[in-house]
Amino acid sequence: MKIRDHYDVVVVGAGIHGAALAWELTRRGISTALLEQDDFGSGASANSLKIIHGGLRYLQHLDMVRSRQSALEQQYLRRLAPHLIRELPCVMPTYRNLRKSRAALYCGLSIYDNLVRPGSGATRDEKSALITREQLQSLAPIVLTPDMTGGAVWHDAQVYNTERLTLSYVITAMEQGADVFNYMKVNALGISDDRVEEAIAENRLTGASHRFRCSVLINATGADIFQAPFNAVLGRMETPKFVRAVNIILPAHISDYAVGLSVGGDRNRKHAEDRLLFFTPCGESTIVGTWYFPDRRDIGEALTRDEIHQCLRDVSGRFANFEFGESDVSHVHVGRLPVTAWRESGAVKLLERSSIIDSKVEQGIDGLLSIVSIKYTTARLVAEQSMSLIYEKIDRPSILPTVPARLCGGEIEDFDAFVDDKIGQYRDRLSASTIHRLASHYGTRIDEIVALMERRRELREVVPGSGDVLGAEIVYAMMAEKAFTLADVVLRRTGLGHLGPPTPTALVHCVELMATYFNWDGDRKARELKGVEKCYERVA
Repeated sequence: MKIRDHYDVVVVGAGIHGAALAWELTRRGISTALLEQDDFGSGASANSLKIIHGGLRYLQHLDMVRSRQSALEQQYLRRLAPHLIRELPCVMPTYRNLRKSRAALYCGLSIYDNLVRPGSGATRDEKSALITREQLQSLAPIVLTPDMTGGAVWHDAQVYNTERLTLSYVITAMEQGADVFNYMKVNALGISDDRVEEAIAENRLTGASHRFRCSVLINATGADIFQAPFNAVLGRMETPKFVRAVNIILPAHISDYAVGLSVGGDRNRKHAEDRLLFFTPCGESTIVGTWYFPDRRDIGEALTRDEIHQCLRDVSGRFANFEFGESDVSHVHVGRLPVTAWRESGAVKLLERSSIIDSKVEQGIDGLLSIVSIKYTTARLVAEQSMSLIYEKIDRPSILPTVPARLCGGEIEDFDAFVDDKIGQYRDRLSASTIHRLASHYGTRIDEIVALMERRRELREVVPGSGDVLGAEIVYAMMAEKAFTLADVVLRRTGLGHLGPPTPTALVHCVELMATYFNWDGDRKARELKGVEKCYERVA
């Protein structure tokens, strides 16, 4: 891809916040480059319970503004990507404790249904409700305790694949005119006359150096926003502390509901506070979280053995017929989040709202905006709220979006009807379950996958040991979705390994397909296989 002489905006960091921002910019006709030093969405944005929270949690603090924002954004995202986001029923026990009692939950659920999201179009079956102890146990095999008085049911939304949602912003921005680059590491900023004028970057795949000149540079690098090279401008600022946010994946389907359980309270344990864990269904697995541990840059995205055992102790004994040990943890997601308070006991106060740092105001150097990012759900809203400041910086009047609010593959009005139509169209070539999965992954782009199969019949074959992932998906990831490594394909394109390590047979098949496409030799294939193996080494 050719680099332009000048961009209105260069966005550094292609997690969910940078990707959503690039999409919002290109919808308004603003020339944009998006740079990511690794793969798109490979950092904290990949660390998720896959829940798009509708704001119920904020009602316990009487924060109606955040609650309403989250509910509206949830509805917006369901329109943006109806193939990736769907309804998720949730349940949690009520307790004798006043703050978690039936009366308290009833008040919260009533406000949620009638004031926070009254226009959501929820059906009667999707309305929030209180249930009995017996009904609670029928929905999830919770080990009941004497202080549990029943349960509460409400509905949130779940992302079928969070990595593909982030990728969808990137690909849609690219199709709307953005120049997008993964594996492009910014090593220095070009500053002249107290203004940031360019990003000097290295292509980590080729070693080539590039300059991206711009009117505004936006630092959307998450936990790295105060690291080099941005510390050259922001180094004198007081920076927030970060913690590792941890979710673990267990290879068992516990319930069709996302189950919230209060855990903790043993003061003899270093990581013990009364807090809420969610057990979220994802296929035949369950994602559990979120725990918070001190930031440890020295161990990267890993946990210590003590930390993973602390997680397992919180999980142990919560559900009938389910016990898990360290060997049962199929994957660990680790991301970094900013906090305002942290105690060794495990109590944490996350920064409540995203913010935008204008380096001209803070440090007297113009041309750099930095996003302190907080929440996956509201990333698009933060991007939208950034526009007025960006227009001011590039000296242009506000421009309304010129293209519809849809992400690539999301041009669907009724997802179930869409799947039924595709089953009728492709049932002579693919099973109904495979078509449903492809539709959930790619939306309307399923037609491009099938067209690739038609052109190359060998790509109809299922990747051995993968379930039903097709060879065409591997090639499509390279051709259309800027996948350059085996980890890109396995973890962030096909979903082949986002819940745990793929089988060796599947990995070998995938690396052979990629080797043919990219002309890799034996040494490169071995490095790619080793790179994927390292992605699952989560215990330091």
